[in-house]
Amino acid sequence: MPLQEMYYIAEMIVGLAVIISIVFVAIELRQNTYLLRRSMQDERQKRQNWYLETICTDTSFREFVLRAGDEYDEMVHEERLRGWALGTRLITPLLNELVAYNDGKISKDELIAVEQNIRRAKRRKHSAAAMRLPKLHFPRVYRNIGRVLKAPRRMFQV
Repeated sequence: MPLQEMYYIAEMIVGLAVIISIVFVAIELRQNTYLLRRSMQDERQKRQNWYLETICTDTSFREFVLRAGDEYDEMVHEERLRGWALGTRLITPLLNELVAYNDGKISKDELIAVEQNIRRAKRRKHSAAAMRLPKLHFPRVYRNIGRVLKAPRRMFQV
């Protein structure tokens, strides 16, 4: 077998190996995307379960959450700080999920749940106070979260 024929055979084998490698990388990328979405869903569920379980089992926390949501402006400074911290704990992951949607890491169906949770949180005074956080820590498109939630879906795409 001449050397040139061996060269052509080796070139075909290398080409086939490159194609197989590309297919393998595509499969891995798809699995990684699925795992990332699943992980975000699990974290969302854990946060919600913690919040609901604590409200159900801890009377003082339940009373504080009710007061913080309704009487936030009348609270003393220490309680307002505690309410703001609770609101920030609820809001920050939701805003992170908006950023993740913009990056293509969560689906439009998941975004609907995130939007509903943000709207629900905005109705609570302690969470509304925590909404000032985006002005400092999130991309410009999310800084006016009220405008973002009223805007059509294309607004979420930078």
